Amino acid sequence: MLHGFPPIESPQSTVLILGTGPSVMSALKQQYYGHERNAFWPIMRDLLGGDIDLYEQKWDLLLSHDIALWDVLSAFQRKGSADSAYTEVIPNDFKQFFQEHPAIERVLFNGKKAQEFYNSLVGIFPESCCFLSMPSTSPAYTLSYEEKRERWAAGLKILPAS
Repeated sequence: MLHGFPPIESPQSTVLILGTGPSVMSALKQQYYGHERNAFWPIMRDLLGGDIDLYEQKWDLLLSHDIALWDVLSAFQRKGSADSAYTEVIPNDFKQFFQEHPAIERVLFNGKKAQEFYNSLVGIFPESCCFLSMPSTSPAYTLSYEEKRERWAAGLKILPAS
C-alpha cells in the first residue's frame, strides 16, 4: 500500500482542498503536487500572490490564506499516477478533521475523482460547508492553464484584478 501525506492545515483554515492521493512524482519528492507540470502551485501563486520556490513557501502561501490541503485517500494501491489506476483505497479520517477544523466552510475537490472517492468512501457533508468540484490541476487534464486558473479563482472566490 502507498500512503498519503499529513494535511497542511491550521485551526483557522476555512477552505479545504482535497486531491485523491500523491502521484508517483509527488511521492518521490514527498510533496503535494510535486510533478513539475502540475498547475496547482502556479495557480495558487497567481491567485494568492507569494513565492513558491521552496516547499515551505508553498505551505506558507496556503496557510496565510487559511487554506488547508489534504487528500481523500490515506492509503491506496495504484499502478502509475492515473486516477483510473486505483485498485484499493482507504480514506482519511474526515470526521475527526472536521471536528478539529470547525471553521471550514468550503471544500474544493481537485478533480472529479477526488469528489467521487469522497462521496463514495467518506460521505460526511457538514451543513456549514459548500462542496465544489474544481478542474484537475494535473497535466493529464487538458483544459488550458488560463481556464483552470479562472475556475479555481471562482472556487476560491478570488475576484480578478480590474
